[in-house]
Amino acid sequence: MISKEKIHIYHKFKGDIDSWARMGSKKEQTVMTDGDWYLIDSLLQDIQMVKNGFSSNEFSIHLENRLVENCENEEVIDQIKNMNSCS
Repeated sequence: MISKEKIHIYHKFKGDIDSWARMGSKKEQTVMTDGDWYLIDSLLQDIQMVKNGFSSNEFSIHLENRLVENCENEEVIDQIKNMNSCS
């Protein structure tokens, strides 16, 4: 489940999993897993595809469902969507 804390960690390392793996604190590496990192990456990529119009309506619906299923709450979903616009 993606939380605000995991989004913060992802931001801190600017989406660079290698930096997180090498320099992340024990707490940061306990809170976040490789799977969480890859999920955030995947969601960001899919959001960008939808924003750029490179996806079908079904894909957009599937993405919204994935966001709801994998994010702690609506605030986290909004944070992920806003992260994408800044990258």
